[in-house]
Amino acid sequence: MTNQYAAPVRRPGAVTFIGAILYIQAFMAVVALLTMLIWRGSVLDYLEKEGSPISGAAYNGTLIAEGIMAILLFFVATGIMRGNRGVRFLVAIVQGISMAAAIYGLTAHHVGGYVYRSVFSLFVGVFVLWALYGNRESDEYFHQH
Repeated sequence: MTNQYAAPVRRPGAVTFIGAILYIQAFMAVVALLTMLIWRGSVLDYLEKEGSPISGAAYNGTLIAEGIMAILLFFVATGIMRGNRGVRFLVAIVQGISMAAAIYGLTAHHVGGYVYRSVFSLFVGVFVLWALYGNRESDEYFHQH
């Protein structure tokens, strides 16, 4: 049971950093969506001219997916910033899957780009998991809310 009269625990800087990055990703997804909407006709004309198999329906699906991603990123960022333990766990699961894919990439593909991306993904995953679970301040913050 938490003490309702205890001083509130400040959000750790690492958690704020992760939340800010998630908000930036959400904003960039909105920018991508708007850009794709504004130049939809031009892009589809160019794809058709180049013989691309991407149809208008596939493009619309991409628009919908980008919009959903923007909304999800916004809610996840808000949850992290507010200390939601369920969102914290969700982010940990996603990072775990990303790290598993990175390990697979390191073992299955020994080509420069795959190796660099996999190593970067592992570093990001370790940082995110440390920021959310690996220090006392984060535990206190998420258990307060």
